[in-house]
Amino acid sequence: MIATTLVGSFPLEYSRENIRKALSDQHEIGITFPVLPQLRDFVHMYIEPLIKRGVIAHERLGYMLRGDILSVEPEPPEDVVYAVDVAEDLGLRYRLAFTGPFTIASRITPKGGRLGDMRSSLLASRELLSDLVDYLVEVAREVSKTSHPHVVCVDEPVLSVIVGARSVMFGYEAGEIAEILDRVLGEFRSPLRGVHVCSRLPPLLKSILLPLKNANILDHEHSDIPENRKYYSIDDLRRANKLLGYGVVSSRSTRVEAVEEALTLAREAYDTYKAWLAFIKPDCGFGGMKGFLQGREYEEIVLRKLKVLVETAGALEG
Repeated sequence: MIATTLVGSFPLEYSRENIRKALSDQHEIGITFPVLPQLRDFVHMYIEPLIKRGVIAHERLGYMLRGDILSVEPEPPEDVVYAVDVAEDLGLRYRLAFTGPFTIASRITPKGGRLGDMRSSLLASRELLSDLVDYLVEVAREVSKTSHPHVVCVDEPVLSVIVGARSVMFGYEAGEIAEILDRVLGEFRSPLRGVHVCSRLPPLLKSILLPLKNANILDHEHSDIPENRKYYSIDDLRRANKLLGYGVVSSRSTRVEAVEEALTLAREAYDTYKAWLAFIKPDCGFGGMKGFLQGREYEEIVLRKLKVLVETAGALEG
């Protein structure tokens, strides 16, 4: 049966009990590679030591840089450490979501910048971005010491914003971005390592992701973004030796798909990519659904969608 996995977030309050619940439920439903649940902001959890030491201030519109990033000793997120213990107690082969340096940089504003405006974020400063990358590489190293994920995805949703058809905002070169992603991915020894980019995929992104040396999977949205379904050709993946993570269940719509609907999309993916299809999954995280059903989103939407995903994987094999 083709493998199944998830991207990251859930519409649950942050607690150890809910981390355990989300992992246990994924396991019981039959997800092949349950994800370590993200129940907090996926940027905050990776820069929390910087916030606690006053180097970064968490303000209403975002994060303001107040000091020297490299003055703080990197630490793995507390929720990741706990989730790893739970996953390994359950005997799971699990997925780790690691928030990427470009996405984190886009949310942090240096002194004198306009808080909440990506154009004046750390992305606009090569020097400050370099410090942040060095810090996050060390965080990745610390996380890799305490975890043994089967799948690691560096989550970089901002790449679909700053990358265009012919150029990248702030003057970045494709190879420059790839080198930074490879540095983070290189800290892990997982069998499957890759990058998750959501939203509509810009043409130039191929020249960043396909040449990655330390990645063998590429993970995107396909259920909600039909334009992404033929973004790569099978020859693209074969030449680059990359597998594809394919979204067959919406993470935006609160409607629970019929198995036949997800299966149609999964069959299309399999017919297009054959052995280069690594797994099927929801498009992205489910955290955005929080509050839609006054706290019942997890049981009434998310778990039902996960059951559809697992049934789809079984039917695809048949």
